[in-house]
Amino acid sequence: MSVGFDLEAALRQFPLPNGQEDTTVNRRQCALALNVSEPMITRYLEQGLPVLSRGTNGQAYEFRLAEVYAWKLWRDEESRQETAAAEDAAMQMRLLFRNDDEEVPATQALTAKQIAEEADADYRRNRAAELRGELTRTERVRELFDDVLSEFRQQVTTLVDFAEMEFSLEPDQVEKMQRRCDAALTGARQRFEQTFQPGEVTSLARRDETG
Repeated sequence: MSVGFDLEAALRQFPLPNGQEDTTVNRRQCALALNVSEPMITRYLEQGLPVLSRGTNGQAYEFRLAEVYAWKLWRDEESRQETAAAEDAAMQMRLLFRNDDEEVPATQALTAKQIAEEADADYRRNRAAELRGELTRTERVRELFDDVLSEFRQQVTTLVDFAEMEFSLEPDQVEKMQRRCDAALTGARQRFEQTFQPGEVTSLARRDETG
């Protein structure tokens, strides 16, 4: 994950919060500052966590607080972008099969005129129902669920570090949990996209139209 990391750019993008003094910290203090355990710092070092001095021959590790803070936020942002890219790739693949429906016989295929007439009739019915308050545009519901999904992504993104700190997980356990959380995010986004298609309408109330 450290490939392409630019420390100076990260420091500019993610400066310390106002009022937070930059200082040199040891390994324990670095873990405390990032809200992770010391074993997690080992994993971070393997991923490119900036270090001023590596502990050898009794000498303690030294980190610059501003650097580890910027690296952590950069890492979290890159992780979110990688997850989003995986979700987009999965959605693009899904679209390749969207029209691959072998259940409809060719003899039942509609002509272009029939398709246009059916689409116009559907629009008129949906528009009338929308004006009566029985339907709402999916895009409006989508915006709401998108906010919920964003909050879900934020919570899941920080869950691994919390669990590692809270339960003293081993690095291999953290890695497994990270993969599981990434899969959950990808699955949630795919289900979200499958459920809410732009331009559609969603029923707000169930009505009995058989009578």
